[in-house]
Amino acid sequence: MTIHGSSQKNIEYLDTVGFGADIGGRGFHIPVDASVASDGRIYVINRSPMHRLGIRVGICDVNHGWYHEFGGDGIDDGQFTGPTAITHGPDDRVYIADEELNRISIFTPEGEFESKWGDQGSDPGQIHGPSALKFTSEGELLIVDHRNNRIQKMSREGDYISGFGSAGSGDAEFNLPWGIDLDLFGQIYVADWRNDRIQRFSADGEFIDQCGASGDGEEQFNRPSDVAVDDAGYIYVADWGNQRVQVLDNQWNFQTALRGQATVSPWAHEYLEANADELDARSRFDPYITVDTKDQHEVSARVEAFFWDPIAVEIDPDGRLIVVDSLRHRLQVYRRID
Repeated sequence: MTIHGSSQKNIEYLDTVGFGADIGGRGFHIPVDASVASDGRIYVINRSPMHRLGIRVGICDVNHGWYHEFGGDGIDDGQFTGPTAITHGPDDRVYIADEELNRISIFTPEGEFESKWGDQGSDPGQIHGPSALKFTSEGELLIVDHRNNRIQKMSREGDYISGFGSAGSGDAEFNLPWGIDLDLFGQIYVADWRNDRIQRFSADGEFIDQCGASGDGEEQFNRPSDVAVDDAGYIYVADWGNQRVQVLDNQWNFQTALRGQATVSPWAHEYLEANADELDARSRFDPYITVDTKDQHEVSARVEAFFWDPIAVEIDPDGRLIVVDSLRHRLQVYRRID
């Protein structure tokens, strides 16, 4: 199925990757962010707040390959208590932010712990609730310093370079920012969560422009949690509170909105084939049922194919859009059609 927008661009649904795995193993549990390595492998950080056995990073690919997992719940080296963000460095090392421990942990591409850094505070170089990470083309790490309402640029070793932003609702001000991305020109895009907008900055942190207002219409947002920009300049916003992903062009013109079109992944098929009663019930299941509410979060809870708290978006090396569909424990994969 192809979703048609009100403007020039269309987005094609490709596939669903995932399965609920709340104690580890192949699958995800409350995934909150993803990063794609240079070889196409997808690293997914799982929050798993219920009994915490599912807190870890799982490594998969868009073809449903499963590699392994690493990390776990705790405060020791290589562990997390409140993981929020994951990204790859220029050498494919893995950087993970923890908003509770206020630290950045670094791993090899295979998940071996190497080092960590971070101090809680509000001085330059200190962090309070880091929520997103992204490397510049020069190999410097941008950190969304969520509770300090700013963006900081750090070296890979954790040395402070520069920063911008302060609390507020004006230009270059933030109210609990969450996600971040860069375009091919090095411009920085920040999901300004509580201000319901996306702000765009130069590579040096100078304000350029912004898009958004509170609401559920086109170019309106309800707590946008992440942003991604593809090589053609199209902007994808995880419009978390509206349970959708909006697609905009580089002039902020609305293109289309995705509500979710998930299908049953091969991992889930294997489970169903091993459980005859569930497989039989599934044969009569309608993934697009009619519901008696207009509350979009409740609609998502009932309609399996839809996004249920789409929290993060990422563009892979082949230009595919990967949506982290948090409360459904899966990734939905799309492709823009020119």
